Order: sequence, then structure tokens, then C-alpha cells
Amino acid sequence: MTSRWPWLRLCLWCAAAVVVEVALFVSYRGHDARFHWFTHFFVGASVALVGMALVVRRRRRPVGYPLVWLLLAHLVAMFPDVLFVGDEAHARWMDVFLGHISTHFVPGRNVTWYVVFLAALGLYLVALNGIRGDDARTGPTGLRVRRWGEGRPVLFLHGLGASSRYWDNLAAHRSGYEGIAPDLLGFGRSAKPRRAAYDVDSHLEALRSLLEPGTLVVGHSTGAILAAALAAAPPVPLAGVVLIGLPAYPDAATARQEIGRLGLLARLTVTRNPLGWVICTLMCALRPLAVVVGPMLIRDLPPAVVADGVRHSWPSYSRTLQRVVVDHRSRPDLAAARIRVRLVHGTDDREAPIAYAREAAAAASRSGAPVTFQEVHSDHHAAVRTPKTVAAVLDSILATETTESHV
Repeated sequence: MTSRWPWLRLCLWCAAAVVVEVALFVSYRGHDARFHWFTHFFVGASVALVGMALVVRRRRRPVGYPLVWLLLAHLVAMFPDVLFVGDEAHARWMDVFLGHISTHFVPGRNVTWYVVFLAALGLYLVALNGIRGDDARTGPTGLRVRRWGEGRPVLFLHGLGASSRYWDNLAAHRSGYEGIAPDLLGFGRSAKPRRAAYDVDSHLEALRSLLEPGTLVVGHSTGAILAAALAAAPPVPLAGVVLIGLPAYPDAATARQEIGRLGLLARLTVTRNPLGWVICTLMCALRPLAVVVGPMLIRDLPPAVVADGVRHSWPSYSRTLQRVVVDHRSRPDLAAARIRVRLVHGTDDREAPIAYAREAAAAASRSGAPVTFQEVHSDHHAAVRTPKTVAAVLDSILATETTESHV
């Protein structure tokens, strides 16, 4: 409970800032008077955003309570109007309050200040985007790794926009293996280098140190694509690969079409719309608030999974989506598999339709690859919805491997 109080305090501060702004707007009487509110808001907010950008650049971390910064700057800009209500006539000296008098006479009036505000907002977002660097608490590879249990090593790779906490429900059913769950490069609490390619090769290179002989690799969605690539060219002898909800799209056009149905941000990203960058960067800027509000809005996934859904950067999200999910084909990887591969797919999976995975598995099997296909009654999140079923699959594979190793 204690860890929740900082977020509750943040929510209260933000709510107070919004309430005050609404009250200030209502306090202005008449259309022309409210024009003054907009002027001072744009001016104050622009100054606050530039100031926050400089602080972010210098301290290399986001500022706290950004909405409060905007509110305070707005109050400074409009303070002479408070004096005016108290019968203090406006005078030129009041320009010390962020140009209170002169700002009304700028050519273009509020249109100009609106453009300035957008430019300041862009500057702040760029500054935020520039600090998405390594997490000092991560390991030497830059990946945050969680471990549980004892026994045969099982490496868990989460999907796009998730983290190692995606596997919590499955971890509760652990038996006879050591779970190793990293936050993929660019996601969760792992490093988020801006210049990383975030393609299949760069993700697998970051994971290389976690692979040891005899490891069973379990991947979900985007993580399943990475796991399938490991099956085709394992850097060390692996026990096998389990692919949950593999997006086995036959081509890039189909991938874009299917991904475009998943939500606004995904659609804007795969169509390379600049608005996607704006939305994603705003989510990062408001991450402390999104971490709290997100679980309240999305109730069909565990709160930890939803909260970690905003712990990424625009480069890590957009490049991984484009270069791993859209551009990379898993079907050739399955056909070239050199170790046992089992596809586990939900019959109601709408994010990665089961038909594509079934066709890919059948084609790989016909080519002689050791690939099998298993349907489960679930949607895209079988490890979350039906952890007992997935745990049983892992147990059966590990038991088979143990038996064969003694033959």
C-alpha cells in the first residue's frame, strides 16, 4: 500500500491543477475576457515547457508534476488580472509577469501563441525522448531480468509493450524449472538506447547472455517471433521453443492490415503517421499518471501488465513493431527449425489470428521441421487467462526432455 501513495499524491496534484484551471477560465466573464485567459495560458505554458525541457536536459530525468508547472506559470502570467479585480489598473511595468501587457499585441494574437505553445511542447517532448537511456539497475546487457524457481532454465520473452511481469500468473504455477524473464531491450525497466536498431538481431544479441545449453525458450507474440528466430539458428543447444500467440503473418501487407485493427497507436505506427510519435511521446511524458490511470481503464489484464504498457520509448516501440512484427517473417524460421517447436495458440485470438499460425505450423511440418501445433481455449493472452494450461504444456515438454536425456 505504501508504494501507491506517491502515485495517489500525483493524481491529486494533477486533479487540483485541472480544477484550478477550470475555475480560472470560468472566472473570466465574456468572450473577450476569455481571450485573455487563452493568451496567458499559452504564454505561461510555453515558458513552463521550455523551462521543463532545460531541466530535463540538465538533470537527465523527467520533472515531477508537469501539470503543476503549467498551472504555476499560468498564474504568474495572469497575476496582473488578479490585481485588476482589486482595482489596480494595468500598467506597462506588469510586463514583468511574462509580458502580461505586450503579449496581447503580438501579430496574429492567439494563433501566434498557439504555435509558440506547440513548438514549446515539441521541445519538451524531444528533451524527454533524449533521456530514455540505460537503467542503472539493469545488468551488463542493459536488460532487467526477473528469476524464480529452481531446475531446468526456461527463458520467457514477453510481447510488444509488455514486460517480465506479463508472466506473473504463469510463475504462480511454476514447477520444476527456473524461470528467467527479462524485460526486452527498450521495454519495461530495461535499457532504451535511442540508436538501437530494435530488429530481430539486436533483440537476440541483447538476450544472448541469458541463453545456456538446455534452455527452453517460451515467447509470446513479439517474443514468439524472437523465439522462432532462435529455433532456426540457436546460438547454443536449446531444449526447445514454445510460441504462444505467434503473429505468423504471411507478408508485410497482411501484417499492416491486421495490426491496424488493434488500436490507434499501432495503426499510426505501421502507417508511419507522425501523429503516432506525438501520442507515444505524450504517453511517455505523462507516464507517472498513465501508470496509475491505465489499470483503471483496462480491466481485462492484470494491473502490472497494463502499467508496464507505457514503459517504452518511441524508438523501441515503433522500430520493434515495424522491424520485428511487420518486416520479419516467422514462417521461414519455422521451416528451418533445428529444435522442437510447439505453437500454442488461442482459438479466440484476435490480435494474431489463429489461421495464420495454423498454416505456418502445417507448412513447416510438411517441410520436415519438428513443429507441432496446439490450440487452447483462450484469446491472445493464454499465459494470463489460462496459466494452468500453459504450465501443463511446459511441464510436459520438460518431462519429455528429462526422459529422453536419460535414454
